[in-house]
Amino acid sequence: MLKIIEEILKIFAKNGLFEEGIELIGSWSFLIYQKYLGAKSLPFVTHDVDFLIPNPFHGKEHLEFAQQLEGLGFRCDFRRDGSVFFWKADFVIEFLTPEKGRGSAGPINFKKLGLKAVPLRYLGLLLEDSIIVSVEGVKVRVPSPANYFFHKLIISARRKNMDKRGKDLEQAICTSVIVDTADMANRFKKFPKGWRADILKVLARAQKDLPLYVKEVERINLFLQIDVNK
Repeated sequence: MLKIIEEILKIFAKNGLFEEGIELIGSWSFLIYQKYLGAKSLPFVTHDVDFLIPNPFHGKEHLEFAQQLEGLGFRCDFRRDGSVFFWKADFVIEFLTPEKGRGSAGPINFKKLGLKAVPLRYLGLLLEDSIIVSVEGVKVRVPSPANYFFHKLIISARRKNMDKRGKDLEQAICTSVIVDTADMANRFKKFPKGWRADILKVLARAQKDLPLYVKEVERINLFLQIDVNK
């Protein structure tokens, strides 16, 4: 784990943000799965650090939170839609939140944190059954591997960018090895019909596009299809 990432996580932990439900998501949570939970290794390079804020956020006020990140050399900035991000050289800290209903007109304001986060679809799945992992002595909240696995498959089905689609698929497959198969099948059964259909289509495509992962994909398909056909 890079030193700058450790320092960022320490600030979140010091403020109790992981205890209050905020999660580290994206590729850095996947790295935690690899390093601490036994997910299949997959090289990746990313300087984007994504945090997921539950909406509503029931935590305390953290009005000095932004200043603490700036103390690490990050600069607070704003996108055209008004959402807040922090950057330092190549590193970017982004804040996301689940999109509700038919979608939001703009970023969601979290007054207690002093920032506005970008609402995106399907992120609510990552907030369910989240787990705590000790990272270099810091207790970090990340999505459950099972929900991360399914989220990546669902997102992959909707990607237009081929590179990002392939990255999502690879991360999903590499995470699947630490997901209990019975839990995998049970969760899949509870998804909306459209989600299940999309997931199976993505896995079918993965067998053709990712020949190095054929065995893993066959294993996933076996448990999902068995459950569906009961």
